[in-house]
Amino acid sequence: METKKEEFEFVYVENNGTVRELDNEEIEYLQTEFQPGDGARPYIKSSYKQRTPNNKMFGYILRDDVPEDIKIIRTDLRYLEIRFPINIYDSGKAIELPVGIYNVKVIGGWDISIGNFTFTLKNMKNGNIINPEITNWRFQSYESGERAKKIMVLDIPERGDYIIEFKNQESLKVRPSNLIITRLFEKQIPNDELRIWIG
Repeated sequence: METKKEEFEFVYVENNGTVRELDNEEIEYLQTEFQPGDGARPYIKSSYKQRTPNNKMFGYILRDDVPEDIKIIRTDLRYLEIRFPINIYDSGKAIELPVGIYNVKVIGGWDISIGNFTFTLKNMKNGNIINPEITNWRFQSYESGERAKKIMVLDIPERGDYIIEFKNQESLKVRPSNLIITRLFEKQIPNDELRIWIG
């Protein structure tokens, strides 16, 4: 399987400039047919140095377009983007966060029971652990056209790459509506489909 991955025409450039082989999900994603105007289409870099409109380095690139002096590595570490929802079972992945205070929202519904659900962020450089704080100000909103509800606040004191580790995911319960009458007919969103948004 590794040979198949290494023969695939695309690789991935992380925001720190490193280039890595793709995993099976990414290969499947790139092989999916999308309509021209579909916002879910993958972002393909035309050159290694090309940056996104917000000056980010990341993106898929043709293997042949990687400069010869840059090694293509194999690694299980994957970076998440804060502009996209994060599945609550995506532990062990990295996320780059600038200094700031962030809202943490659950995506998909407004009737939320947190239970013991939480997560930690570990700074990859110095090992410092950051824990979010549960908030009582649970505002409802929409993110990317989906229902969202604020559940936590996250204070990032220093810019860095952080490893995210989710805990007690099974205790997070979400239903689409918080109206009593509607809830009688709505099913709980499957736990393994639940996502959070940090922003």
